[in-house]
Amino acid sequence: MKKALLVLGLIALVSCQKHITVTDPITVESPNPTRQITKVTLTDTEQGYMAAGNAMAFRFMDKVYDGSNLIVSPLSLQYALAMTANGASGETLQEIIDFLGYGEEGVDALNAYSRKLLEQLPAVDLDVTLKLTDAILVNDQFPLLPAFKENVQSNYYAAVESMPFTNPDYTAARINEWASRSTNGFIDKVLDPSELSPDAVAYLMNALYFKAKWAGSDYSPMFREHATYQEDFTLTDGSKKKVDMMHNVKDHRYAIRDGYKVLALPYAGHKYYMYILLPDGNDVKPLLEKLAATPWGEITGSLLGDAEVTLKLPKFEIENKIYLKETLEALGVKKAFKGSVAQFDHMFEPKPGWYYWIEKVIQKARIKVSEWGTEAAAVTVVEMVGESAMAPEPKRIDFFADHPFVYVIGEATSGAILFEGVYTGK
Repeated sequence: MKKALLVLGLIALVSCQKHITVTDPITVESPNPTRQITKVTLTDTEQGYMAAGNAMAFRFMDKVYDGSNLIVSPLSLQYALAMTANGASGETLQEIIDFLGYGEEGVDALNAYSRKLLEQLPAVDLDVTLKLTDAILVNDQFPLLPAFKENVQSNYYAAVESMPFTNPDYTAARINEWASRSTNGFIDKVLDPSELSPDAVAYLMNALYFKAKWAGSDYSPMFREHATYQEDFTLTDGSKKKVDMMHNVKDHRYAIRDGYKVLALPYAGHKYYMYILLPDGNDVKPLLEKLAATPWGEITGSLLGDAEVTLKLPKFEIENKIYLKETLEALGVKKAFKGSVAQFDHMFEPKPGWYYWIEKVIQKARIKVSEWGTEAAAVTVVEMVGESAMAPEPKRIDFFADHPFVYVIGEATSGAILFEGVYTGK
């Protein structure tokens, strides 16, 4: 049985390997707006997509939280699965679309909405660095279907390049170098050559990078370094540890809700915010469950601006890598992970008997929050395996010539016997 590995590496952060020089770097393609727009313009239908995507974000976070520090990117996951969806069909495609919140609208609506966000999110605030970058590196033995290639190029600005996958060191170096340029090297490496399967077919990569300064000025910054000092932080079990705590007193927007409080911290331009959702108790799990059942628009719509807020916020940095197959299966994406029923027939030019399914979904993410502002990025890797259909088992019989036998030499088309005899073993 032949096998191949398709890694849809929707990658957001990597740097090149120092010992290999990349002489033909992968093209970086992404919108680079020079004119700021007032807002992201969504139709009523697209506003429904946004609400569904936000609901997915909280269900997703509720599933992956395990009691440890966590950073995930639902937007990176959305782009990972959106690109994957363009290679799927039937119930496999519909499960992915339903999970993302596109209902009956199908992959065309998903692509148009993804393109709109790709083009407008970076343009809504030019003081914020937001990069969404896509590329596909293809094994030259497995060319993409023209329709799939056109869809990812036109809707996701994906640079599509092919090469032999015979040298895993160089393949990994090209991927890591591309991702490093796409994310300012915020995460230094995602893939080692040893992680590349010798049967790899393609790497579909998405880089998501965000860097923003807090709102404020040099004279009145959001946080001052001299106002950061060690204070107690209470853990889930009630014990305490010392952390670097930032402080300020400002007119922040806030909300007091059932069981938790919300605070909105603006970045430069007041288009992007960090929202802090603080439970009344030490355990965030009940809050995550509540958020998974509450429309995000309801929460942001409840924010008030009628008070001066004294804020303490830890200065922190988090990096983690999460395997999401079981999470996605629990959230309804099931057929895509089953080799016998998955339908991924819209991605590659046909090879008789070959079929594909998702084997792994991995997200690696990092965030750094300091007095200056926030830097964050995420990696989503969808790993698909493929194999050729198994030939039927041949009929098997035993024939043991272990006693005397007759033999004949003849010509088949005429039936003529040329020689005949018996072998007795004597």
